[in-house]
Amino acid sequence: MNDVRGWVQGKLIEKGYSSRVLPKHQLQISRDSRPDARVLCVGLGTGQAFDADDLDTAVEDVPGTGFVVVVPTRITHAAYERAEDLGVCVTGFGELLDALQHDEDITQHVDSQEKYERNRLIYNKAVESVKRKGRHAYEIRRKNLRPLTIVTTNNYEFTAEQLYDILASYRTIAPDLIVVTNPNCGGFSTDSMSAATQTGIPIVRFFDFLDCLGTEWT
Repeated sequence: MNDVRGWVQGKLIEKGYSSRVLPKHQLQISRDSRPDARVLCVGLGTGQAFDADDLDTAVEDVPGTGFVVVVPTRITHAAYERAEDLGVCVTGFGELLDALQHDEDITQHVDSQEKYERNRLIYNKAVESVKRKGRHAYEIRRKNLRPLTIVTTNNYEFTAEQLYDILASYRTIAPDLIVVTNPNCGGFSTDSMSAATQTGIPIVRFFDFLDCLGTEWT
């Protein structure tokens, strides 16, 4: 773990925030109208990624950790899943800024795409529970139907190349479907549908997916 507190402090100053250094790679960030925020800063070297084991070690070494900012933002899907289990927010610097601006308790921060997706999934009558499996991947447990693992994307246009890129990024997740959550997506190109057929991983628009959660993909 590299000490990137100086870099984080410099970027925070640019955005109007002051902070002070705490032990063990931590910063305490002052906010005018909200409680101070304590974050653990993790710096990665070339070729490194922040994994679930790294998160376990961080939480063990720094008790009370609730927010981990990783620089640069190379976080494995397993780390995102483990973070949900531990009740810790793990994210990059951009999401730290969003949390500082909008959240009373930054440890409860959820990025806007995940918040949008979760709100619509958990209130679907066919859904029993939603568990995070990666950055934008979820295991959906349904009533009287088998669970589904999905990967989501908010791309407006969806190409075959994007499909292959998503499958490569989420190769450890083994999704049943890829769900496009951008409400402005009107459909899919011929090449993307052909790629979905070849890979055996269907692509579907979010609202179509929600409508059929209780009947399809059983």
